[in-house]
Amino acid sequence: MKPTSKPLSWSVQVGYAMADVGINAVETALRLYLLIYYTDSIGLRADLAGLALALGLLWDAVTDPLMGAISDRTAHGRHGRRIYILIGGVLLAVAMVLLFHPPGLAGQWQRFGWLLGAFCFLNTALTIINVPHMAMAGEMTVDPHERSVLFGWRFACMNFGAVLAAALPVLLLSGPEDRTVSAMGTFSLLVGLVVVGSATWTWWTTGRITFHVERSRQRSLFTEFKEAFGNAAFRPLVVVYIVATIGIGVNSAVALYYYNYHLELSDRQIQIMVAVLLVVFTVSIVFWVRFSRSHGKNRPIVLGASLLGVATSVLYLLLPPGNFVLPLVLGAIGLGSLIGCIVLIDSLLTDVIDHDSVTTGVRRSGVFFGVWRFASKLARAAAIGGTGLVLDRIGFVPNEVQSDGVRRALSLLFGPGVGLFFLAAAVLLARYRFTDSKQRQVQRILARRG
Repeated sequence: MKPTSKPLSWSVQVGYAMADVGINAVETALRLYLLIYYTDSIGLRADLAGLALALGLLWDAVTDPLMGAISDRTAHGRHGRRIYILIGGVLLAVAMVLLFHPPGLAGQWQRFGWLLGAFCFLNTALTIINVPHMAMAGEMTVDPHERSVLFGWRFACMNFGAVLAAALPVLLLSGPEDRTVSAMGTFSLLVGLVVVGSATWTWWTTGRITFHVERSRQRSLFTEFKEAFGNAAFRPLVVVYIVATIGIGVNSAVALYYYNYHLELSDRQIQIMVAVLLVVFTVSIVFWVRFSRSHGKNRPIVLGASLLGVATSVLYLLLPPGNFVLPLVLGAIGLGSLIGCIVLIDSLLTDVIDHDSVTTGVRRSGVFFGVWRFASKLARAAAIGGTGLVLDRIGFVPNEVQSDGVRRALSLLFGPGVGLFFLAAAVLLARYRFTDSKQRQVQRILARRG
């Protein structure tokens, strides 16, 4: 199908991104609350909880590239991959409710089994909706900057979903502490409704456009994955993404432990901090997208990740317990303004897919985004599994005042344990050979081919 230069309307751009409200509400709930919910409220040991979540993410890593290949084979011009948005949305809502409604299980291994099974089911549903949704962006428009705008809208909607996920539990837990389990059950129901509503919105709105979908070659999945990794521009970018995602994963898993047990902040203060961080993050996306239009995508990512890595490594070692203003101003506002550069990494992947299209003559967005998510889940599995193991080894005890050694370990894990991964990602991307000029060259070739 011949690509068109007709720009997408803002309603279509926002409509496409709306599914991320529900998707990221789920992702944020998992990253912020799931580990601490099962250790502090359900009573599962930290090392077993971390192991269950790591195994669930490994399962998710396997299903992501499979789903990408399946969606490539079943996508067609007029409707693209839209049907998976509806199917995945419904399944994800059901899985969310099951995960936060565990039955009364007495034994540690019974709790472990429920968490592992429910988490694997949820991740399968998440794969069904998320991989096709990510791949759709590169098939809605052939304009590289318009793709950055699409990913900008995605991250804005993701942040809106994250604010919902961060704020709802605090509102529901405003009563007695023994209501924790029932409150989180209600929370999962509300998030499930958001998932179904936002997925339906995206499905309906994107029905008005024609996707630039090419018929997939009938080749084995192994061959498709092998050829994806054979792309010289893709391999190093995946490494950068894995390194950065490990840092993000450790940050998300440790955040509530650090704020609760090290800084000794109240639930209300944590809610305010997370909300401010996400608002600043959302506003910063506008700056980073505009910055990339005149400076390319590589250099802004290197700059933002470098500053983020240094500041994170230093700041969270020095924050004094009981102080709310400093982490709010320096962390939520200061560091939040740097996180917007992350939006450019996903957008850069669409340019790599164009590079693959130039060299192979076919467009395999599903395979590339599936492998991309595969790498992401491996990184998150390592991050959350390692975090659970570290918490157990440092002597963390749920719902107790922690020793000075545990508090110091939490600050090291949340500070340099996160920041060094951002610095490493910046160093690796600085050596990336698929430069902005080469990306523009690929676009010129595609434009000549029409």
